[in-house]
Amino acid sequence: MWSGRSSRTRARVALDLADPDLRDALAEALDAHPALALAGAGAADVTVTDRSAPAINSALGPVLRLGPGPIGADASPELILSAAHLAAAGIGLAPAAASAAERPALTPREREVLALLVEGAPNKAIARALGISVRTAKFHVAAVLAKLHARNRSEAVAIALRDGLVLL
Repeated sequence: MWSGRSSRTRARVALDLADPDLRDALAEALDAHPALALAGAGAADVTVTDRSAPAINSALGPVLRLGPGPIGADASPELILSAAHLAAAGIGLAPAAASAAERPALTPREREVLALLVEGAPNKAIARALGISVRTAKFHVAAVLAKLHARNRSEAVAIALRDGLVLL
């Protein structure tokens, strides 16, 4: 499993939740998340809320509403934080997953590559993990992007998570 850290700063997440247990669980999970941090008094990159009208001023960043829709309030903290990470990156979530008939037919190798993409692995790490050349890894990544109709790796990850092609 590739677990490299980006040199970029961590996205700041504000928690505006009516459920104190969910807030505590998300705050604890945020401490361990390599790409996210709990927002302090300053502006947040994304606000996670279960309220219809957030109490926190979220005008500076996107809002991830929990409840009916793509992410329910009963989702795991890891899934909620993954969605928050995507929202902070400017990637929206579709309200419904694609049916099995609409899902692209990925080969077993492409599914392995997609799982590594979800972990954030670059082509070299994909090649090492699968015992293939970097050029072959690039070929597989391009095939995955084409089959998912994704413009880039981040969008491919968002589609894979939304459509249930990989499990977190």
